[in-house]
Amino acid sequence: MFQSINGKIVWRRSRFCSDEIVFGVAYVYASFNDTFVHVTDLLGKSRLIVTRLALRCYVAALYVGGKCKSLGITSLHMKLRAAGGTCTKTPGPGAQSVLRALARSSMNIVKIINIL
Repeated sequence: MFQSINGKIVWRRSRFCSDEIVFGVAYVYASFNDTFVHVTDLLGKSRLIVTRLALRCYVAALYVGGKCKSLGITSLHMKLRAAGGTCTKTPGPGAQSVLRALARSSMNIVKIINIL
């Protein structure tokens, strides 16, 4: 059952359960040099943008997980993107690290989509 509460799209498990699942979308652009993480809600409103180099993207993703929890986002749709075009079409090493760190920061990963 989806509801809109204070501009957030919320799914409640039942009328008697107080747990709310608030969805967000994490856009991850991972080249071999940089990793960008951009978190929005389902309506597309920008909530959080983090840019880190490939060596520290695990720490950046832990920061993103903490900020998502403070914003009230509990579940994420992941959209992974690589450089594309004439460059390589596979995501860089930061994509796997971001995904692992978000999963370990107790975020629910609903689905993972590769954007070409």
